[in-house]
Amino acid sequence: MRILLVEDDAMNVELFEAALETDGHEIVTERDGAAGEERASDQFDLVLLDIQLPRKDGLAVCRGLRARGLRMPIVALSASVLPEEIARAKSAGFDEFLSKPISAQDLRDAVRRLGRTSHQANGL
Repeated sequence: MRILLVEDDAMNVELFEAALETDGHEIVTERDGAAGEERASDQFDLVLLDIQLPRKDGLAVCRGLRARGLRMPIVALSASVLPEEIARAKSAGFDEFLSKPISAQDLRDAVRRLGRTSHQANGL
């Protein structure tokens, strides 16, 4: 599966890449929201998107991707678990919300689950 990871924290990037590459996924990483939104125009099966990013926050990025008609699953990554933050993420178009710290197993489980959804939506 080809995954876009948009995350500005170097430690999280390292942990997430290590967790997903062991399952054979191709990970492309961007470190800010504007670059992530631009890169998402490439073909990805899934986007992992931090909410708090430099240059453009994850909520705005997700809304922009959905407005452009991109329908791949997008997962919100956030340290905030406040109900209003989760509601804002859902209304922006995220498919799932994972709260940090995220275990490698929880990340892999979400990717597997949403990867199946992505392939079914694309008729694969």
